[in-house]
Amino acid sequence: MKKTILVLTVLAAGCASKKEATEKTPDKVALAVKTAAVEEQTFHETVSSSGMLTSKSEIKLAFKTGGMIRKSYVNEGQYVKAGQLLAELDLSEIEAQVNQARTGYEKAKRDYERAENLYKDEALTRTTLNDAKSGLDIATQTLTAAEFNQKLSRIYAPVSGRILMKLAEQGELIAPFSPMFILGTGQEAYLVNVGLTDRDIVKVSPGDKAEVSLDAYPGEIFSGKVTQIAQMITPATGTYGLEVEIAPNGKRLISGFVARVSIHTRKSTTALAVPVEALVNAHSTSADVYLYSGGKALKKPVTIGKVYGGYVAVTSGLQAGDVIITTGSGFVSNGDPVTVNNL
Repeated sequence: MKKTILVLTVLAAGCASKKEATEKTPDKVALAVKTAAVEEQTFHETVSSSGMLTSKSEIKLAFKTGGMIRKSYVNEGQYVKAGQLLAELDLSEIEAQVNQARTGYEKAKRDYERAENLYKDEALTRTTLNDAKSGLDIATQTLTAAEFNQKLSRIYAPVSGRILMKLAEQGELIAPFSPMFILGTGQEAYLVNVGLTDRDIVKVSPGDKAEVSLDAYPGEIFSGKVTQIAQMITPATGTYGLEVEIAPNGKRLISGFVARVSIHTRKSTTALAVPVEALVNAHSTSADVYLYSGGKALKKPVTIGKVYGGYVAVTSGLQAGDVIITTGSGFVSNGDPVTVNNL
């Protein structure tokens, strides 16, 4: 019985060895990838920020003096002509000031004329005549200022245009120089006002090209350029103001649209660069790429720097002319066979 079991065991072991000898481990299928040569490239630094869209032709209209708004003659969206009366304050107090100034002027004028006649008759000294003349000059200036304030207690349209916004209503109290209307003259140009930090503002120059995207038109890019750079910080925000002018591209633009701006500065950097999709295991300043060599993917650790659009600068680990795997780099392992399909 023991001999029978021994024979069966030997036969089973022999069959297993024979089966293993006949089976072959399948080779890995070569993965199709795309490659690119590492080369030195020049990149222009980009500064990004967001801001609010305004019309380049907007004019803020305000009263020089404060007071109660007696009458508002126009509404938002209304077209107005140059010279048209838009609003006026209650002029009771202002007119009283004008009348008081006029009365003072008339009295000073009479005093001067009387002093002049007495001086001709040698009944008055030259000093007294000069004092009367000074009193007339002061009264004249007071009357001029009062009449000027009276005139600026009414708002007239400086040019023809459309009322974009009405900021106060009839019967309200309004402070001096506080805008009452925003008037648009209809020029086809708009501005984006953004704030930049001191680190970014030094990179930007007037005339730099910019790309602007608006939430109102997703996916559409508006071309622009930097037209004005503030030379002083804005205390309220701690940033430096910057204006980017854009063209509407035939779209209906409205002041107040939220805008995102990317400014292509003239500050440039030259560095070895690879496409972002070529990187794997990227973390901080380290990453891996796969070199293409002899039909295989070979892992190579690299040190990376700034990202410029779809490329990233490589500070060490690669040389110009090295061929790396771009598309497909995330699906291969070190030593895997690959085929190149750059079509």
